[in-house]
Amino acid sequence: MKLYENVIIGNFLYTLGLNIGINKELPKYSSINLLQQTPADKALGDVLLEFPGVVRLIEFKNKKSNKEKEKTRLKLLEMALSGEDKMIDISRQIHWYIETEPSKDSCFNRIVPYLDAFDNEVHGEDTIEPYIEMIVQEINRPFDNSKHQDIKDYLKLIQMTQGSSSTGTGGLIINITEKGIRYVQITDLLDLRLNLKEFIIKAELDLESIMKLEQKKELKRTISQGYVRDHSREYR
Repeated sequence: MKLYENVIIGNFLYTLGLNIGINKELPKYSSINLLQQTPADKALGDVLLEFPGVVRLIEFKNKKSNKEKEKTRLKLLEMALSGEDKMIDISRQIHWYIETEPSKDSCFNRIVPYLDAFDNEVHGEDTIEPYIEMIVQEINRPFDNSKHQDIKDYLKLIQMTQGSSSTGTGGLIINITEKGIRYVQITDLLDLRLNLKEFIIKAELDLESIMKLEQKKELKRTISQGYVRDHSREYR
């Protein structure tokens, strides 16, 4: 049975959203970027997730697929990380590898840190559900924002090992407020906003400005319609 990676990724993201949604407190913002088949796929990976204090870069692979390119990518990354204990620690926290092996009755998964992707002695999780639960738990208990710059540096390091100076891909941030949901465009995926207090304030002010602008437009339409009605009566 052929189970394509994009089907797995789509269901993974949907299930992650459901698990986040059933919590009483939603994250103030999130950025869910499916990078597969984009320029950023080669530079970074298949999926880049960002929540307040939580980042995940995930590579999905079918067990039967050709992995020679991925093995080369890993070797280049290992060379770049040699002797960099802090970056290795960051890598094991945020950079993950999910290998799927569909069968007639179920779909088995091997979920491990990316650095262990081809280490057969590291087995990892065998289903996606516990991994999603782990992400949701971290969203509820985010890490110290002092790691913000280290994460940005790590993502840039991955980019450089692939010979890329930029991701070539923008992204969207979902901002959730009491007034509703707003999408904010970012021009560079690596423009992380883990220290999000200023961003949230700006996004809320932008949303308020948009609402005021819409109210002004509606007022102008109402005045205009009233003017047309009044003048049409004069010519009757």
